[in-house]
This record gives sequence, C-alpha cells and structure tokens, in this order.
Amino acid sequence: MNRSDWEPVGVSGPHEVTPRMGLICFAFGAAGVPPGEQLAGPLLIRLLADLGLSEAASRSLLLRMRREGLLDSEPAGRQARYRLTPLVQAAQARLERQLRGDRPQWTGTFSGVLYEVPERRRDFRDRLRRTAQLLGYATLRAGLLVATTDRWEDLISLLPPPPPGSQLLRTGITLSAQDSSRVAAELWDLEALARRYRAVLAEARERTERARASPPAPAAALAGLAAALLPVYETGADDPDLPAELLPADWPGDQVGATLGQAHRVFAPLLGEYLALLREHRARLEIGHAQIRQPRHALLAGMRSCM
Repeated sequence: MNRSDWEPVGVSGPHEVTPRMGLICFAFGAAGVPPGEQLAGPLLIRLLADLGLSEAASRSLLLRMRREGLLDSEPAGRQARYRLTPLVQAAQARLERQLRGDRPQWTGTFSGVLYEVPERRRDFRDRLRRTAQLLGYATLRAGLLVATTDRWEDLISLLPPPPPGSQLLRTGITLSAQDSSRVAAELWDLEALARRYRAVLAEARERTERARASPPAPAAALAGLAAALLPVYETGADDPDLPAELLPADWPGDQVGATLGQAHRVFAPLLGEYLALLREHRARLEIGHAQIRQPRHALLAGMRSCM
C-alpha cells in the first residue's frame, strides 16, 4: 500500500475547519469559559479584534461556524451569547489530554469506520468526515476512517441519524507491530509533524523568553500569547493522539506541556490585568462581571482542536 493510495485527512471546501476557527476557541480559552458555558458576543468580538480580526470578519466567521454546527448562539437582550458545540468540546478535550501527555494505550488494533453515503447526501458525508477529523480519525482509503483507539461512540453521538441508503459500520484492523508503526508513520506523516513541532516549540520558547525579559503592555498580552502558542495548538490539533508505542523515539510532542506551562506563567498575569480592565468597562462593552475570568491553562484544543 502506497501513501499515494490514501486520501487526504482534511475536509475540503466549505466544510473545512480553518485556522481562523481556531481563533474562536482560543478566545474562549483566554476568557476562561468552562466547557458548555457561554461567552458574551461583545467580549468575543473584542478579543477577536485583539487577535487581528475586524468586526465584519469576526461576525462572518461566527455565522459560518454556526452554520457548520461548531458554535451555538442565543439572544440575551440586545446582544448574543455564544457556546462551543459538543463537537468542538470533544475535540478540545482530546487535545487537552494529549497536550498533558495523557496518550491512549495501544491495543494492537486500529479502530475503523466503514461508510457509504449517497452522493445526494453530501451534507451528511461532509459532516461525518469533519466530525471524524476533529475526533482524530484519518482516511485510510475511500470510505474507510481509522483511529488508534475506539472513538465510535463519540462519533455516533455527535452525528444525526444516517440518511436512507447510507451505511456506517464499526470495524477493526489488526496488523503486526512493525506494520502498525509503519502505517501510523505514513498515514499521519509523523516525520513532517515532528518537524513542525520542533519549529513551533522553538518559536514559542523564544517569544516567551522575550516577553519574560521585556513584558508587553497588558492590552498586548493576548496577541503575544496567541503569537507564541497558536502555532503550537494548530500543530497539536493535527497530532492524531497516537499511543506511545506508535511514536518515533524522541517525539517532540512530549515537550508541549512544559512549553505551554512556561508561556502561561509569563503571559497569564498580564492577560489577567487586561481582563480586569475589560471588567471595569463592562457597561461600555455590555458584558457581565461574571463573564470575565482568569485564563485557563487549557486553551483549545484547536483550536481544532478547530484546526
């Protein structure tokens, strides 16, 4: 089996999970929003502006994520309040575990999903692929998704009922230890992923050290943290959360936790000051006092997670 026989992992076209969507997850994490809770629209727009998005671009992105099933909203007076959907929360949870170094145990079998969806229901097929991507599946061949752990229950719980004429079947693929490592290395292109990890981790450490030596103004803390860590989260979102047995020796992903911790020790106090300033101006920003919280260590996953 050659790498060229396999399909790309990502979801193309209008259903693609983009880096800009990761900014939304990053903003939720920066505001300290617990899973399942809401973030006030004015605060979210303000944080996205600090991350370089215009108000028009932010509102367009929020609308797209709502349409894609990645974001929920509900009116609250004259403003809207937003919540990340269970699909994004599941991707975030996977990324958080992975970034903490909590990798799954290898059972010796790849978990698979065989699927067939009529062409007229491409909307369901695209949603299936996008959901599987966020949960860490890859496409081995047309109609066959694989992951290194069984994520079937999570996948099914996040999908609507399959349309008539469709098939979704749970399966498993058992290979020798040597073949399993080879397939994992080629399917997820671990060599390229390792290069990305080394580059973004080195950049994150350098930016963190510069901020430690010469702290930015509180209002610039969010942009500084994003510049240091968003590339790390984006790379982590592409990490398939493989068991240690399938990873190359000296895997750079194992250094992520220490790098994140160092960055947060430097940037979190500054970001806390900035959020306190926003709290003082909550009447102008139309946000509630309780909506502003200290930043959490675990920002998204993704990002993408939502990546």
